[in-house]
Amino acid sequence: MTFRLIFRNHLALEHTRILYTDRAFVVVNKPPNFVTQYPRDGSTEAVAELKGQIPSAPNFTELFPVHRLDKGTTGCLVFARSPRYAQAFSRQLKQHTVFKTYHALINTVDSPVLATKSASGSIRIGMSTKDGRPHISHCGTARETWTDWQVLGSSSQTDLALVKLVLHTGMKHQLRVHMADVLQAPILGDLQHTGMPFSSASTFPPVPNDRLFLHASELSFHRFRRNGKPKRLNLAITAPLPPDFQELCRRVGIQVPSHLKEGGLFVDGQPVNDVLDLNGVWIGNREDSHLP
Repeated sequence: MTFRLIFRNHLALEHTRILYTDRAFVVVNKPPNFVTQYPRDGSTEAVAELKGQIPSAPNFTELFPVHRLDKGTTGCLVFARSPRYAQAFSRQLKQHTVFKTYHALINTVDSPVLATKSASGSIRIGMSTKDGRPHISHCGTARETWTDWQVLGSSSQTDLALVKLVLHTGMKHQLRVHMADVLQAPILGDLQHTGMPFSSASTFPPVPNDRLFLHASELSFHRFRRNGKPKRLNLAITAPLPPDFQELCRRVGIQVPSHLKEGGLFVDGQPVNDVLDLNGVWIGNREDSHLP
């Protein structure tokens, strides 16, 4: 039997978008411009159902939101399989034991230092929101935000670079504001924080106006075995970069790290295909919709 996620707004994610499942969580590789339609009041209402035959879910299971991704952002999106597991994930977020890594293509035309392959740094700055729009702020009520960044490769053909972004705090549009307003290197396709489409600049290859090249590439958090030692393990899921992201890098001469091409599942830093203690299964590279 095939399996898929069906959201309450009737949108569906097929099995090719499901990366990992276990008895507590489901992780998907969110496509661009996909709206999951979460409850606005912060309630624990289920937002989707996972239908099909998978380990520990022979028929269907309700899914509950634990975090969000912007509409245009792709990559790792986690759902809990019960309100109890959703609350457990929320506690880890508050305890800062959930780690999020993103990759993005950025416009370096106004930030020459970011065109250097070895460039890296850390951004710690206050942000506030006015009329729903996040921005840099130095007022006393501003919330401190923190992002580490590293250039992984730059193009010799155009003013684009591939960056790795490690998110230590989680304010709305944090990465987009940090890139555009702090480093003067906006994310490719981010019209909201630049005011002009990059495709209008002759030095850039044409890209769709509704495409934001920001990808939630890896998410890791703690899980606990029912039996055996050590009791606690670190579970990490890596979502492969979308094909158009990889193709654009190829066209402009930016080499994509191998682990970003296929994705994977890791326990305490070691690659695995399943996690028996959690009834966990990596699904991301399967060619068909059946599980062995």
